Amino acid sequence: MKYTTLYTLILGLFSIGWTDCPEDFMERMQRPGHSEIQLSKVTISGRVLDESGSPLAGATIQEKETANGAIADSEGKFTLVVADNAVLRVSFIGYISQDIEVEGRSTFHITLRENMIELDNVIVTALGIEKKENSLSYATDLIKNEELTRVKMPNLITSLTGKSAGVRVNQVSSGLGASAKVSIRGIRSVASDNQPLYVIDGVPILNSTSEQAYSAIGGTANAGNRDGGDGISNLNPEDIESISILKGAPAAALYGSQAANGVILITTKKGQSHGQRSVSFSTSLMFDNAFALPKMQNRYGVSDGVDSWGERANLPEYDNLRDFFSTGVTSITSISLSHGNEKLQNYFSYANTTGHGIIGKHNLSKHNLTFRETSVLLNSRLKLDGSMNLMRQVVKNKPTVGGFYMNPLVGLYRFPRGEDIAYYKENFEVYDEGRNLNIQNWHTSYEDFEQNPYWITNRILSKENRMHVIVSLSANLKINDWLSLQARGNVDYINDKVRQQFYASTAPALAGANGRYIEMDYQETQYYGDAILMMKKQWDAFSLNAA
Repeated sequence: MKYTTLYTLILGLFSIGWTDCPEDFMERMQRPGHSEIQLSKVTISGRVLDESGSPLAGATIQEKETANGAIADSEGKFTLVVADNAVLRVSFIGYISQDIEVEGRSTFHITLRENMIELDNVIVTALGIEKKENSLSYATDLIKNEELTRVKMPNLITSLTGKSAGVRVNQVSSGLGASAKVSIRGIRSVASDNQPLYVIDGVPILNSTSEQAYSAIGGTANAGNRDGGDGISNLNPEDIESISILKGAPAAALYGSQAANGVILITTKKGQSHGQRSVSFSTSLMFDNAFALPKMQNRYGVSDGVDSWGERANLPEYDNLRDFFSTGVTSITSISLSHGNEKLQNYFSYANTTGHGIIGKHNLSKHNLTFRETSVLLNSRLKLDGSMNLMRQVVKNKPTVGGFYMNPLVGLYRFPRGEDIAYYKENFEVYDEGRNLNIQNWHTSYEDFEQNPYWITNRILSKENRMHVIVSLSANLKINDWLSLQARGNVDYINDKVRQQFYASTAPALAGANGRYIEMDYQETQYYGDAILMMKKQWDAFSLNAA
């Protein structure tokens, strides 16, 4: 029975014929009349963007399990014919791939997220061109905004301390409003200040150095230098997107001898392009104290003259040093607003910095305003970018850097041991009937370089006003897919007004017999412009990136 059944089955198969093989069968099923299993085709289109709304030119859109695919153009757009039930695989280097089901749709708006693990670090070079870090021939470091603002400092550049190998940051000892000295890979010259070149969004800025004593107070070198502050300290840290430190000589090729000591490239924030409004607010409060003071001996007093030690004695201990310094307080408050779309982005920020130093009546007040607008025209072929930074700073009674006459530490450290300086603190001046005015009160002659430290902080007064304005414009025209023209320029203006008052009975080397009043006005303007033709093209395994 079972043999009869098997024979009948084999006979039936042969009766179908060899033309009815599985391949021919599927072909016949796809002919008219078999539409129940025929797959229909649809034309789809869309754009591939990153999280900021910028197009991802070169992104791959592929129909899964097929060789059918397309590449996004310079605007991130694509067109593709696929099956109506297809699944799309969208991918781009450095971004997380996405699988998207068509499900009858014809238009797609795709946003890819960065893959922080696979994405290579990108460094902005001296020409303003972004390159992968591993493709550069010189050492670089990239520092993000989060690292700069984690602990806010009145001077932006001091936030770089300890964040880059070979970069040393020293703040001048004049307190609030002081400049900072940066050296990259050591000191290269004994004559210059060894400062690097600072570049903001591809354009160099002014970074004035400290003023020498000769010009500050009229010819007395022992007075100490006046620290005029630097240009980089005037920026608002919240406006900074990132900082790139270029350490090698090839990195500074564009700027020549100005960049002999290295280049610090600063990239600032701009408005968002995904249509959402963003508001950021931050505030910080910092306290300063004198960290390390010299140890003072209390076994030997003074002889008849204050410059010599007397006999050994058991002297009372007074903390004259600690009592002289107060607790400094600095407050930094910032607010920023960002808004825009694919065609227009706006950015605005305001920051206020106020502080009281650890010596006397030293105070700081600083205001920062930033405006930036970016627009895209001509079907994304022309990009215009304009910004304005306004800063106004007032510093009162800034301590001098070193020297004798205007340095309160000289009299403080030389004060006789075993004596309480509190009397000279409360009575730093006494009335002179002969001159009919108050004069300096001190245990020794004030005609010498040593003066009452409390007289210096109360009767040698200064006020420094600074206005710093930076206006920048840039235009980038995309001629074709591999050639673009960029033009940039800025105007950097600094106006410093300094006023100093020396009351009568101040050391004659500074003030003469009847006091002294000094008023100075400094103005400095820098104009900068450049035009760069940039080429970026790839042929199979070869690529060209030139400017």
